[in-house]
Amino acid sequence: MSSTAPATRSDWVEERLRTAILRGELEPGQRLHASDLAERWSVSATPLREAFQRLAGYGLVEVLPQRGARVSQVSANEASGIYDLRLQLEPVALRQSLELADDEHRDEIRAAFQAFRTAATVDAGVEAHSQLHSALLSRCPSAWMLRFTGQLADASRLFQVTSVSSGSKRRHPVKEHRAIVDAAVAGDIDGCVALHEQHLRRTLELIGATANNATA
Repeated sequence: MSSTAPATRSDWVEERLRTAILRGELEPGQRLHASDLAERWSVSATPLREAFQRLAGYGLVEVLPQRGARVSQVSANEASGIYDLRLQLEPVALRQSLELADDEHRDEIRAAFQAFRTAATVDAGVEAHSQLHSALLSRCPSAWMLRFTGQLADASRLFQVTSVSSGSKRRHPVKEHRAIVDAAVAGDIDGCVALHEQHLRRTLELIGATANNATA
């Protein structure tokens, strides 16, 4: 999450709702009642309904026509579609970004990794994770490529939380990202791209396993 205070009450409500979802206070599939949350958080229902719409754009909330909203559920099929697109676009964007890397870019990558490594909460870690991936791709010269990869990364956030919170002993997020960062700052473009692809595939595999266990 942002370290600065939200500018408006609506921003505060959106940040509070996002945090509740990412921390698991509101579980996947849980119905969201604006009146109940408004009472719990001492706000009006209007900014909550606005927050439902905004977070729907990030894939965290599903707005149900005539039936309100609910926290998005982890769907293996949806995750597969999103990650298939990420696997097609991000290696290209990453390669182009690293081909244009300079000392300033490498410093940005190191700083983003440090923020990710030291994140104290799940929601802070998810935000730092997003910023790290953005830093890796930031020198890509295509504005359209950055726009598309950014939208797909935003849609992946709930899946990322699921993969981290599942407790898998096979997953070591900091170790995985350290290897990606080390390759990036060393100028090993092929190695960095390969590690990045492996990272995305591991996340997708774990999401699928989690979703299958939930429906078993």
